[in-house]
Amino acid sequence: MFRRAIAFLLAVSLIAISIGSGSSVSADDNIAVRKNIIDLTSTEKAAFIQAIKTLKNTTLPEHQISIYDEFVAQHVAAMGLMSNNAKGPAAGHDGAHESSILLPWHREFIWRFETALRSVDPNVTLPYWDWTNPQALAAIFSDDFAGGNGEGVTISIPNAGNFSGGAVPGTFSAANGWSLYPELHITPDGQPMGEVLLRFMQLPPTNSYPVPQADVDRILAANDYDTFRQAIEGFIQLNPSGQPTTGVFMHNYFHSFVGGANFDPSVGRPEPLGTMASLASSIYDPVFWLIHANVDRLWAEWQQSGHAGSQYYPAQGGHYGENLSDRMWPWDGGESTPANQGTGDQLSLLPAVSANDIVTPADTLDLTKYDYTYDTLKMTNSRSSSRIAVLSLTIFATIAWRLQFQQLSRRS
Repeated sequence: MFRRAIAFLLAVSLIAISIGSGSSVSADDNIAVRKNIIDLTSTEKAAFIQAIKTLKNTTLPEHQISIYDEFVAQHVAAMGLMSNNAKGPAAGHDGAHESSILLPWHREFIWRFETALRSVDPNVTLPYWDWTNPQALAAIFSDDFAGGNGEGVTISIPNAGNFSGGAVPGTFSAANGWSLYPELHITPDGQPMGEVLLRFMQLPPTNSYPVPQADVDRILAANDYDTFRQAIEGFIQLNPSGQPTTGVFMHNYFHSFVGGANFDPSVGRPEPLGTMASLASSIYDPVFWLIHANVDRLWAEWQQSGHAGSQYYPAQGGHYGENLSDRMWPWDGGESTPANQGTGDQLSLLPAVSANDIVTPADTLDLTKYDYTYDTLKMTNSRSSSRIAVLSLTIFATIAWRLQFQQLSRRS
């Protein structure tokens, strides 16, 4: 078994070297096709859930928390750049949201997570939640996938009635091993939310479903990046004339649709009730990946429909980290350091990132340099070699090797 593990690591390393030296990757070789959740088979659903739970239950040697928890820690810390105690050129802004950075940061982030999943099962890809499809709710919030609403708590909303929510039973319950790290499961102001996954689904005013296809079509018809990003993130909605209305829509809407929050849409950030509505900790609800895969899919469709290239991303004018050639934390070579939020020490939980692992928004703009596509996109004939291909195999090899190492350790 040990020799097979060594052989696997060497084989993957050699593949990475060959790709880095200039070979091309065919469009149908090792390209993950992300599919609509309603099109996943029962077997594909089970494999996705199993890969997620494997990452959640695997702690690498000399690490404090699981691989899955470390992804949560990075997302939490990205928002920690807003703190007055953050340091470096990127200090003073949300490192992943509420600016141009939303789309490139999350494209890179969820791709790295997908690569980790594929180290467990190479056939797994991230499904997406098409918000216009009425069948998606039943497919996602079913007993054989993400489970349903939380239970045990009743919320009374004036002029709307009583609504239920609370701890989520089933696959992602504490009883089934989905225990949340308390220093990472927090509200935006750092208050603890406990150790169990919470959902208060479809609380007013975020209780309408599905999204009209016309709403999405108007976003895809936007001609400039800033309008597109604000609309897909969900701070504005475009009317039939293309004029914006402020509120809570699309990405922002579905965080609250699943998690539940008390808020007036006209007044700032909502007060979260459930995990998904607490933006920093929302990754603890696996539905997060489906929401962000759909955001990335719509960006990819917008790019493919005549908005490709760096001219459709701001080169300057944003906070450092948001502009085209700025380094994005945590792939910034150590330029910036977030601050802890609340009383916990989230920074001590972060995985180490190589000083040579540098990513800018410019690096993320060309989807053909990644090893995935969407079932709604036209495939290109070939995909060029790039640091994405090398890094993908490096992540795959490292995690697969360490998973094998843990299995060998348990048997010894």
